[in-house]
Amino acid sequence: MFALGDIPLIKSKEAGDQRAVGIACRLDSPEALKVVKMISDFLLDKKERIAYETRISSKFIRHFAKNLGSMTTENTKFVISVGGDGTVLRVCQNLPKKNPPPILGVNLGSVGFLDESEADPKLLSRDLERILSGEYEVECAARLVTTIGNHTLPVALNEVLIISSKPSKVLYANISVDGNNFTSSYLDGLIISTHTGSTAYALSAGGCLLDPRLNGFEIVPLNPFAGTGVFRPLIVPTFAVIAIKLQRPRLNGLVIIDGQSEYKVSPQVKITIRRSNSDIHFIRFKGRVGGYFEKVRNKILFSRKLADDSLEN
Repeated sequence: MFALGDIPLIKSKEAGDQRAVGIACRLDSPEALKVVKMISDFLLDKKERIAYETRISSKFIRHFAKNLGSMTTENTKFVISVGGDGTVLRVCQNLPKKNPPPILGVNLGSVGFLDESEADPKLLSRDLERILSGEYEVECAARLVTTIGNHTLPVALNEVLIISSKPSKVLYANISVDGNNFTSSYLDGLIISTHTGSTAYALSAGGCLLDPRLNGFEIVPLNPFAGTGVFRPLIVPTFAVIAIKLQRPRLNGLVIIDGQSEYKVSPQVKITIRRSNSDIHFIRFKGRVGGYFEKVRNKILFSRKLADDSLEN
């Protein structure tokens, strides 16, 4: 889960390091723009270089503009994503596949499961100080790459969703794993989820939470028809190759990547989903209490605090 790999260490004013800190945010949120201004003031005070994603640069310093697709570990220390999970997904899709810089998510008050920091000025300043001091870890998140025939789609961080192009019509899909036929079923759709996406749509559809220490993906059916056999979520290793064919004549499907972009697929055209050779990396803080399970409990399960946190046998 946590590994520095080939990502250069982030340190403030490290000798010879001319890389900038990338900043991206929601353009429709005055609060997000306000937080970006606060981040900018902090970084400039620390003598750090800044690179605003192009679409927001006119709101700040235009000549600091840089396309997300041009930000790599070679020219960008890390990217700060201000907004929520949707903003993080957009940033991930637009960063280059090769050597993308790590991401710090700053949450503006939504669920923000992918985020690590909060927009509160004191907390955010503290977190940025810790990053520039090298007090952080890097979480490696596997992603999915999908091909329809010979056409390769954008990389997915959360999930690949396959549904009917006609909401009133159900799909009949054949699913195989590593060339081995798994099942054929009538259903409303399929979700192929990463461990990151297991807390998102896949969970709402009846999938399970995947501990990020596991190297696995999840195949989750949407409303499978009982008459075609029992079909429950299936967990496969990240090296597995999943192939899907839609078999109802004249009924096209839609392949949707992270809820951001969609593509039409014709019957009998093979949809192949496998692990991308481009992982994404998130900045996490050392020693943050509870980690993944606390985040799941507080942001998804909303569990009540037990009177005694220690459970005795």
